[in-house]
Amino acid sequence: MTKSKRLLHLMRVSLGAFACLVVFAAMPAAAQDLRVEVDHAFLLRLDTDADLVYIANPSIADISVESPRMLFFIGLTPGQTGIYILDRDGNELIVGDVIVTPNENHEVTLNRNIGELTFSCAPRCVLIEEQGQVLTGAPDLSGVGGDPGEEAPDLSALGIE
Repeated sequence: MTKSKRLLHLMRVSLGAFACLVVFAAMPAAAQDLRVEVDHAFLLRLDTDADLVYIANPSIADISVESPRMLFFIGLTPGQTGIYILDRDGNELIVGDVIVTPNENHEVTLNRNIGELTFSCAPRCVLIEEQGQVLTGAPDLSGVGGDPGEEAPDLSALGIE
């Protein structure tokens, strides 16, 4: 091979390698799921500065940006929401879901006949609805009672007044 052909071949190989780098750099970040418990925080450290941080449903999880590379995710209520973190050029650093789970170590389920109630008891018991929403106020226990006239269950041991 002559010197000019070698140079031409080397330029083609270099151009091909550069094209591959451009294609892979423009690809979106892989989907990632981040898990955090209700009333807990999860620290995420990034290798690149984040410029835009967006959470789809801020009632499920919150984000505290301490620095462009250090983010805290705080679980607010059980559920799942999308997260998008982009750099200054609009490249996706993280795209995925934040999954907020109840603290199962402090969960109590009351089963009575065909009814079931689940409470998150940390530190006080709060009724959790089946869809993952936390209810406020006194729970309706009419569906978990037995025969008419039967004494209602004593829930004081669960921290419910």
